[in-house]
Amino acid sequence: MASIEGSMPSMDDSSNTSSTQITGVRGKSDPAWNHCREAPELSGNTKRMKLACLYCGKSFAGGGINRFKQHLAGVKGEVEPCRKVPADIRHQMIQNIQAISEKKKRTKKMGEDYKPFSARHKEHEEQVYYRQLGEDDDIQEIPPSSNKSTGNTRGKNIEGGKGKQLGTIGNYFMPRTTPGAQPTIKSLLQNKEAVERCDLAVAKWMIDACVPFNAVNSKYYQCMIDAIASMGPGYKAPNFHSVRGYLLTKNVDEVKKYVESFRATWKKTGCTIMADGWTDQCRRTLINFLVYCPRGTVFLKSVDASDTSKTADMLYKLFKEIVMSVGFENVVHVVTDNAANYVAAGKKLEQN
Repeated sequence: MASIEGSMPSMDDSSNTSSTQITGVRGKSDPAWNHCREAPELSGNTKRMKLACLYCGKSFAGGGINRFKQHLAGVKGEVEPCRKVPADIRHQMIQNIQAISEKKKRTKKMGEDYKPFSARHKEHEEQVYYRQLGEDDDIQEIPPSSNKSTGNTRGKNIEGGKGKQLGTIGNYFMPRTTPGAQPTIKSLLQNKEAVERCDLAVAKWMIDACVPFNAVNSKYYQCMIDAIASMGPGYKAPNFHSVRGYLLTKNVDEVKKYVESFRATWKKTGCTIMADGWTDQCRRTLINFLVYCPRGTVFLKSVDASDTSKTADMLYKLFKEIVMSVGFENVVHVVTDNAANYVAAGKKLEQN
């Protein structure tokens, strides 16, 4: 047993020697190693080797050679700078730190470029596609479907040569393989010129019709564009009489159904009637009535009270009519202006 126990320390010593050799070889290519020394006498009982500066003698227990390099370069906020290092050595360490930082940035950028789902990769694929598509490709136009016309025609410019035909919007859509077939992938990915022509057509219509530019912020704007695009070439927009007649009535009925859907919530949780009186630019006195409930607020009606005197009796009759239309049992509060006639009408409504 004594011989075995005596051999055990020799094995530990050999393992420690090998680990020390590996640690000593790793990272020796860094130029900062030439300005420090390993100080095992300062390590004590810790396994981590301390590094001592050859100029000021300060020792470092953690951070490795990178932290010591920041000590020589005088990087503020990381470690105490060395006050005795020569100026040329400090400049060399600063350049080395900056070079390593730039290398990490380039490596990170290359990693982002090779991500298959990144925005940069997607943009690169689109550029390659448009380059393959070519700017001088002829755009074919599908003639209106009829029994007499069977072939496609290529567009020609004004000079008579081959090129893109300037005409209706149908000229800027890629042709389908056969009449009635599904559009190809190539036709779905329109080039940027076709997209710009569509945008110009929409903008020209808005400018000519004096449509306010903030109309594009409507939540129904993109829905309209999607519906038109789904119809494909040849769609005829509704005329003046259709919009002011049938389509207007259809939308009014739809809004009425939407307001009626709130009545179930009014019966379940109760509601608040809000009256808002104001004067428009034509000096007309208008009173707007809104109904609030936990589901939301809906506009009920607007009353023109310009030709009548806004007495307490007149307001009482008006409020009573609104309360009866909403449902007397469903009304919890009535919010009005704090004018005397409104207060009197509210008290009279409460009593009756």
